[in-house]
Amino acid sequence: MESKKPLNQSEVGEAIRNACQLQFGVIDKGFLCRSLGSLNLKDPICVNEVDSLESVVRTLQSNRIGTVLVTNTSGVLTGILSERDCVLKVMLSGLDLKQTPVSQIMTREPVTQPPTGTVAYALNLMSNGGFRHLPIVDDQNHPISVLSVKDIVDFIVERMTEDLLGFETT
Repeated sequence: MESKKPLNQSEVGEAIRNACQLQFGVIDKGFLCRSLGSLNLKDPICVNEVDSLESVVRTLQSNRIGTVLVTNTSGVLTGILSERDCVLKVMLSGLDLKQTPVSQIMTREPVTQPPTGTVAYALNLMSNGGFRHLPIVDDQNHPISVLSVKDIVDFIVERMTEDLLGFETT
């Protein structure tokens, strides 16, 4: 992973003061109508629906991620499992993590979007549905990526910072 150059906070502060007097940023119809595929989506971490909860939790831990997509043997999305699911459905349940398949706990038939879906629609789905991760799938329901609220926030902050640092300071 490429390391980012630390920002000069003084320059950023001055740029923000100047920019606050103008209309700018990515949260406009141009951004909101942008396709999900244009957000530099990452490859998803997928597990098989017969994998044990223990192995899936280890996958979450080792990849330092908050969700995995669950597929069948044909690679078709069948569910999603998040760290929230682990806390609410697994902890204190008495389930044997080595013997319980992820399919028993996962959220089945999760809401999905194609890469051509828009940012605005994805945000609306996540907000109204109360979830933070949205699987991006192809037309055969094979996972392409998983979009998180953090991915959107990171994209906005990166573009906003680029815009801010592009302003001339006096």
